Amino acid sequence: MRIIAAALLLLLIPVLACAAEFAVVTGGRLNLRQYATTESQSIGKYASGSWVEIKGTGSNGFAYVKTMDGKTGYMSQTYLKTAVSANSATVRYANGGYVNLRSGPALTYSVITRVTSGSQVVVQNDSYEWNYVAVTVNGQTVYGYMHDSFLTRGADTSVVTTRNGGKVNVRTGPASEYGSAGKLASGTTVTVLLKGNGWYYISGGGVTGFMSTQYLSGTGSTLGSNTGSGSSSGSGSSGSGGAAVSSTAYVNNPKSTQVLNLREYASTDARSIGQYRNGTQVRVVAYSDTWCEVYVGTKHGYMMTRYLSFTYVKPVATSTPSYIYPIYPTTTPTPTPLIQYITPVPAATPKVTMQPSYNVSNTPHPGMYAWLAVAAGSSSSTINVYSNPELTQYKATYQPGQQVMILSYGTNVSLILVGGQTAYVSTWHLNY
Repeated sequence: MRIIAAALLLLLIPVLACAAEFAVVTGGRLNLRQYATTESQSIGKYASGSWVEIKGTGSNGFAYVKTMDGKTGYMSQTYLKTAVSANSATVRYANGGYVNLRSGPALTYSVITRVTSGSQVVVQNDSYEWNYVAVTVNGQTVYGYMHDSFLTRGADTSVVTTRNGGKVNVRTGPASEYGSAGKLASGTTVTVLLKGNGWYYISGGGVTGFMSTQYLSGTGSTLGSNTGSGSSSGSGSSGSGGAAVSSTAYVNNPKSTQVLNLREYASTDARSIGQYRNGTQVRVVAYSDTWCEVYVGTKHGYMMTRYLSFTYVKPVATSTPSYIYPIYPTTTPTPTPLIQYITPVPAATPKVTMQPSYNVSNTPHPGMYAWLAVAAGSSSSTINVYSNPELTQYKATYQPGQQVMILSYGTNVSLILVGGQTAYVSTWHLNY
């Protein structure tokens, strides 16, 4: 009987999916069974909220899983809520129009296709204003950028919170033993895609992964110290943490000659990534007594709260300025709209193409297509891609000539879309 059981198990294993995902147990204590049947022996019981790693799908509605305490076996899929399914979103527009899917994260990029209100999309990567999504049009999966204001995620939000304003690791799995997928600064607002015991599956600041609930506000956990590389002290502390907001503010220094630093994270010790004069408009997405998380155009960072005004009043000059103000045009060009209405009906169904029409130069930018190539001097004939920007978590291998889309271009490492999934690759392996 043991030989027969072992043979049956060997027959099941080849049909398991190769790619793993994570899920949370729901509905009470769930049996982990030796085989994919309710008559099989239980080798453990796991409470609601327990995280498991799905290694593949067996038969009879069971999933082959690995628990956080290292056991492997089968659990009923009826009582498993997956993290991957939480990435779906619904296109919305009150008047029932077409929402543009663009080839890049701005109104200036070309329209790939138009998506009707009510359609389902899968968010591949998100930011404050633009999301990189996949949508099925006429049976074909199309990738592009859609403005955040036209997507309903149906998910909670939280704010990354630490005592000293440092950065926190976003992990590739719901435990500290998993590698880092990136770091988010204290005060960053994130979308909570799935909740489990001790860890949430979150997305924000261009990073998607798992974060310990002790660093997320509103979870009832004890506030932790930073786990990243950021340092802070004195006035650089993030105080009691930021509240999520969405409003406009203006730079308002005491003197008109001063500039306000946009910091990489919430600390005066952080690197300045921009300097802005009085009157500069910013978008505030998280607020605390000391720091605000803001966007200046598409640039993301942190500004000190005391130098921002939500009802900006231009300071009165104490002397005649020694410079001449430029004369601006009285009219502002109207950008291409985000929405195109259903009425009148378009003359023809827009042609779906994966090749962006704006790619007229070889300057690397988001949405640009490129090809994988073997780096000069390399002894390998294939190219590896990875799950993390440190290129330590292997993900897949591809042959030279594989077409990819650049999502984020870096001098040494770039984020790409390849084979329908995001991955990191050495920039030396990209031809464009």
